Amino acid sequence: MKRKKNLGLLFVAFSLLVSCNSEKKPTTPDTEPAHKELQEEKTKEVKAPEQIISITEAKQDYDNYTKKRAQLIEKIEDPLEDGSKFIASRYGDYDIETVKNYIAYVEQEAKEAGVKVETLRFYFSTYPDKKDFPDHKKVKHPRQNSFFILPTMKVDAMNMGFYIKDLGDGKKEAALIRDYPGILDSKMGDTNKENSKSFASFLPTTTSAPIMFSDQSLIMNKGNMGPPPYDPDFGN
Repeated sequence: MKRKKNLGLLFVAFSLLVSCNSEKKPTTPDTEPAHKELQEEKTKEVKAPEQIISITEAKQDYDNYTKKRAQLIEKIEDPLEDGSKFIASRYGDYDIETVKNYIAYVEQEAKEAGVKVETLRFYFSTYPDKKDFPDHKKVKHPRQNSFFILPTMKVDAMNMGFYIKDLGDGKKEAALIRDYPGILDSKMGDTNKENSKSFASFLPTTTSAPIMFSDQSLIMNKGNMGPPPYDPDFGN
């Protein structure tokens, strides 16, 4: 009887061992990397930035712009060539891969020049009433308001816009936008903490401002602007 009892306990223990092993997912050399990547993805959860606003707040801001900005723009603008009403643009967009590539490029160039990118500054702007830009590229949205993006670096406790100068032999340095030849206002790209005033003049002193072959701009623009015909998210 004692022997049968021992065999019975051994059988129960063996059954439990088989059951536990069968519940574990098999890990092979092929599946192990994927399993590790999945675990890493779970641990790298991204929290919502503090700058996220509610949809209600976004709609309110959008409507405020309609009443206090867009309508004024449309009043002072002449009709289009076909006689239709001028419609102020309300948004611009880039596909997400373009944005990722832009940030990676800016950080790459800044690193090679030995500086750190502090912020990405968005400047409001307006396209010229012309068919072509000075570089002979077509103006897709004549007279439409837009924006361009300028990276900044820290200089004397201020964030200042910069571009990259190629010194040759693989050496690069960051130079201030305000010092670029032809810039009218030497304070362009500064944020003066003493009076909290942002200087945003970006006008060349001449339409044929000198272009240095070794200078690399980091300013991004020429995205897709809209409307017209209609804003698919918040309406016109």
